[in-house]
Amino acid sequence: MYSNYSRLNQILAFIVFLLSFLVYYDTMAPTVSYWDCGEFIAVAHTLGVPHPPGAPFFLLLGRIASILPFSEDIAFRVNLLSPLSSALAVMFLYLIVVQVVTHWRGRLESSLDALIAFGGGVIGSLVFAFTDSHWFNAVEAEVYAFSTFFTAIVVWLILHWSEKADEKGNERYILIIAYMIGLATGLHLLNLLTLPFVAL
Repeated sequence: MYSNYSRLNQILAFIVFLLSFLVYYDTMAPTVSYWDCGEFIAVAHTLGVPHPPGAPFFLLLGRIASILPFSEDIAFRVNLLSPLSSALAVMFLYLIVVQVVTHWRGRLESSLDALIAFGGGVIGSLVFAFTDSHWFNAVEAEVYAFSTFFTAIVVWLILHWSEKADEKGNERYILIIAYMIGLATGLHLLNLLTLPFVAL
C-alpha cells in the first residue's frame, strides 16, 4: 500500500512506542498502589485466584514477570507489564490510524500524503497515550492495559486482513484474530467489542 514509505512508517511506529514507554516507565508506580493492584500482584506471584472474573492469562504473565530477577520488589516487576503493553497498544493505534487514513485517501503518492497519514497517526496515538484514563492504567498492575493492547492488535489485524482478503491464504488472519480474542478473554471481556468490527 505504501511501500515507498514503509521504512519511515516502521521508524515512526517504534518512536511512538519508545516515547510512550519511557513516559509510562518514568511515571510507573514503584511498588504496590491502590485498588486491585495489590491483589493482582499477590495472586500473580502465588498463582492464586483474584476476584471474579479472574483474569487467568494476566496472572500467568504476572507470574513470569514476578520471577524475573531484575528488581528486588516483586510489585515493580509485575507493574512493568502495564507500561510495556500500554506502549505497544499506542504503537498499534498509530498503525491503525495510518491504515485507516491510507485506506480512505488511497496510496501514498507524495510527501504530503505521507505527512497526512503518518502525522495523523503520530498525533492520534500520542493524544490517546496521554489521556487520563489510559495513562492511569498504564502505570500500575491492572488488566486494562493488556486489554487495550489486545483490542488494538485485533483491530490492526482486522484492517490488515481486509487488505489481504482477496489473496490466497487470507484465512490465517482470521485464525490469528480468533486466537488473540481468545487470549484477550483471559484478561478482560473488553475485546469482545471487536467482534462486530470483524463482521463489518
